[in-house]
Amino acid sequence: MTKAFAVALSAIVILLHAAFQSPVPVESEPRHHLKFENQYVRVFDVMVPPNDATLFHTHSNDYVFVTIGGANLKAQVMGAQPVDLNLTTGEVRFSKASLIHRITNVGSTPFHNITVEILSSPGSPASAASLESVPGHTLVLENERVRIYRLVLEPGQSTGMHTHALSGLGIAVSAGDIEIESQGQRQTVKFKPGEFRWHTGATTHSLKNVGSTRFEAVDIEWK
Repeated sequence: MTKAFAVALSAIVILLHAAFQSPVPVESEPRHHLKFENQYVRVFDVMVPPNDATLFHTHSNDYVFVTIGGANLKAQVMGAQPVDLNLTTGEVRFSKASLIHRITNVGSTPFHNITVEILSSPGSPASAASLESVPGHTLVLENERVRIYRLVLEPGQSTGMHTHALSGLGIAVSAGDIEIESQGQRQTVKFKPGEFRWHTGATTHSLKNVGSTRFEAVDIEWK
């Protein structure tokens, strides 16, 4: 059996299975692994191997996903034809609920993302200060529910001391050695791609890249 034939056969099997499959809640989808939950957020670590697919599944809450590594996919909303979905490392997208879809990985590498469901608002102040003036931060998406920044720190670069006025979730896109200073204390954290941290309420700290490679992360703030 040639490799091309095996790939084509796998695709046919996946499509036939999809034709008879009823959607499942996202928390019951086998490629979505629940890693954290509170009253505001649910965080899923999603991994789809090459030539594999999720089940059709339902997102009942608005959500953000952050791509960890690039991917070539087919995305299919239930009742519609599949469409190409090509993602790059660190790409951020927001989707409104409710959504029933499935993802097929047609690339040669695993598809990895962090899916972040927005359950409720902490009642954040409408006038909360932006992070756009903080070194390393770039606003990439904002709507009525969230503000999302990309954080990039070159080796030796620091954000300086700054305050996150809103509750939020930070997600590492790349590996990095980051020195965190908060309340007069310092610690160095070795982040791995896909690791995340949640904080409730205002947080004041500084971040410095003490490693030898560029560090990238995504900060999602709840409105």
